[in-house]
Amino acid sequence: MTEQGEPEGQRRLWCGVLGPLRVRAAGTDVPLHGRRQQALVATLALRYPAAVPPRTLAHRVWPERYPPDPDGLRVLVHRVRARLRAVHPDAAAGLRHTVDGYQLDLGSGGTDLADLRELRDRAHRAEAAGDLATAVALVDRATDLIRGAPCQGVWSDPGRWPELVPVSEEVQALRRLSLDVRLRLGDHLSVLPELAVLAVREPTAEWVHDLRLRALARAGRYDEAVTAYRTFRRRVVDDLGVEPSTAITRTYRRILDHHDDPTAGAAPPAPRGRTTTSLTLHRAGAWIADRGDYRQASHCFTASLDLDGDPLSRAEALLRLGEIGYHQTGGGLDELSRAATLFRSAGRWHQAAEALSWQARSLWLHPGEGGSAVRRTAEVLDLLDERAPDAAGAAALVNVCGILAVSDQDAQARRAGRLGLRWARQLSLTPLDLRARGNLALVELGSGHQGVAAELDRVTQAYQDRVGWVPPVLWVALADAEDRRGRLGAAAAYRERALGRVRGTAATADVPWLVAEQVREVFHRGRWAEARAAGDRYLRGDGRDHRMASEVHVVLARLALHRHDLPGAHHHSSTAEMLARRDGGAALLGPALVQRLRVEVALRRPRARVAPVVEELLDCVAGRALTSSFGVDLPLALRESGVDGRTLTRHAPADSPWLSAADAVLAGDPARARRIYLAVGSRGDARQLATAASG
Repeated sequence: MTEQGEPEGQRRLWCGVLGPLRVRAAGTDVPLHGRRQQALVATLALRYPAAVPPRTLAHRVWPERYPPDPDGLRVLVHRVRARLRAVHPDAAAGLRHTVDGYQLDLGSGGTDLADLRELRDRAHRAEAAGDLATAVALVDRATDLIRGAPCQGVWSDPGRWPELVPVSEEVQALRRLSLDVRLRLGDHLSVLPELAVLAVREPTAEWVHDLRLRALARAGRYDEAVTAYRTFRRRVVDDLGVEPSTAITRTYRRILDHHDDPTAGAAPPAPRGRTTTSLTLHRAGAWIADRGDYRQASHCFTASLDLDGDPLSRAEALLRLGEIGYHQTGGGLDELSRAATLFRSAGRWHQAAEALSWQARSLWLHPGEGGSAVRRTAEVLDLLDERAPDAAGAAALVNVCGILAVSDQDAQARRAGRLGLRWARQLSLTPLDLRARGNLALVELGSGHQGVAAELDRVTQAYQDRVGWVPPVLWVALADAEDRRGRLGAAAAYRERALGRVRGTAATADVPWLVAEQVREVFHRGRWAEARAAGDRYLRGDGRDHRMASEVHVVLARLALHRHDLPGAHHHSSTAEMLARRDGGAALLGPALVQRLRVEVALRRPRARVAPVVEELLDCVAGRALTSSFGVDLPLALRESGVDGRTLTRHAPADSPWLSAADAVLAGDPARARRIYLAVGSRGDARQLATAASG
């Protein structure tokens, strides 16, 4: 018999995903060598019975690689089939390629997850029929299938993949059912230690503490139960600003009466819906999230989700949890997808648009998903009715404005941002009003317009006066504006504030972005050894997959050129260009093209090969401020490729100290250019110019 209780010959393929991945063919274990083979099979097993498109499958197998390698995926599939065929001649046919992608042919009960779901459903039916002993036996059988975290060891960042999140939630729900039914059967002595551990791990999860109070009362430990309730109530009041629900309060009152069974004779549960407690939790979570305390806001919405049965109420809680997931880790895709589905089912198009707009922002942070994010913004705009302003629609428009701004679609970004601003002001939505103004300023900043710093100052002051805190993105925008004005010291101070704010709220999604900015900044301030070490650390860590890794490769390419390490400069410039073209936008592509041009010139490439790079670079710079992202490298590259200042002027870059320095370099006056770089605090550029002049 196989794990599924059927003869081995009746099923060719079986996968175990509730723990370390296991694959069996005809009852025999299939050895999969390496995490790539395991990731391929695990993704297909978790997605069963759906097919997985090759691009998605390649991204799960090689999260660090872009663009996906179709040939590499085909080779990997061939190797997995060979492993299956070595165990059983027919097993390789279980990994099929269809018009929709790759698919495993597992059949009914072909995974331990399918077995767990079947046992769980049978346990629910037994519980509903009052047969608690059978329910416990079924739950125990289901629990025995869990060997660890889903697909343990396959991916280093499991919370990033939407296939794993719902499986983890199902495992958690099964454990909750197990504890509840065992307690109702009188097995409180074995349940208590588990609940004590869960109570520490989940200090505001009401269902955990309710079960613990009941178990302590069953054991006759009333004093401990009273203390546990008071500790829980104090934690909820202090952290969430709400009182415990009527359900756990009812349990506590029966404990005060020394009732032998706190659940016996209790009133039936209130109809599931938007209870007063749930509504209070939701409002508290929204208020806390607006002030950047995402950890506490998450507790509120999770508790609200536990209480709500109404689909719209659950959709709202899922939307806010997804938004918080975006801010904290760049995740939340699963919650946002579920929220959008529920809203669409109810015909709430603007709320669905808001959920999809947050999903677009989250996708923008993921390697290779820039195109998906932009397509999602188009879907958002299709759902919005411009004649019916509301808060959800305003939020969706503001989010879309931000995505379009960083994807170089300035005209569409302005249109969405201005409409969102008009709706926010019409509805007196202060945070959205300020966010819309900030996003519109970012559009103008990317276009090199003057006066952006003054508007950002006004928005920042308004945040401090009206909300009490400033979003990190505004500090970063101010830093970029100061860069363009040639004030690197002020820019550094703003970035420090942003990084401190992000770390202070445990919102880690933007940390790689801010750290990459700091690597570039350290270089410009002349600390080259520190910049090289910081850049190497960044590319060895989680930041290597971030879109801002392009900036770090640019810095390392500049340092390699300074050391006359042409192979290293070629590697870093090529990688920077690849990452920027993938989904970085012109703001990242410009500096990457500068490095490519300098490397092409240093390698003495033919003029026919260099000319297209010059043309694309100047088109990319057109209308944009010459920021410190380029520094001295841009005029040096142009001078080395035979371009003069008149050519640069025709592309209308915005006036700034960087433009004055570039004009001096192109005019053959390195001494004046060096004085300008030193005046704005860019010692790195001054040193690089001196080295080039002496060479």
